[in-house]
Amino acid sequence: HGLYILMGSLVFSWSISGAMFIGLMVWSSGSMVLLLHGHHKRARSARTILLLVTTFVVFYMWNSIFAFYVITLIGSYLWSMHTSHVLASCFPTICPLLLILRDSIAPNFCF
Repeated sequence: HGLYILMGSLVFSWSISGAMFIGLMVWSSGSMVLLLHGHHKRARSARTILLLVTTFVVFYMWNSIFAFYVITLIGSYLWSMHTSHVLASCFPTICPLLLILRDSIAPNFCF
């Protein structure tokens, strides 16, 4: 019984900190978009920022769901741990590709 209470409090504190940092990221990205709007560079840069933030939040949420699943399982299945690791590495892998694809200076022969 005590183990479930400990696990529940750990998951709760992990969820609260995750939500807080996601909120900070969304707030800072919104600030950047507003700053770009003031400098009349809003179109392309603002879309890129919003695309990156959305991609990060989606992969973070998927990873959080799988990590929660791994934590709550008594006999943590290997496939769920591997899925959580793959989801954690998706954003750092995809982010540079998104930036390259959004760059108008990138050579066309690469794609």
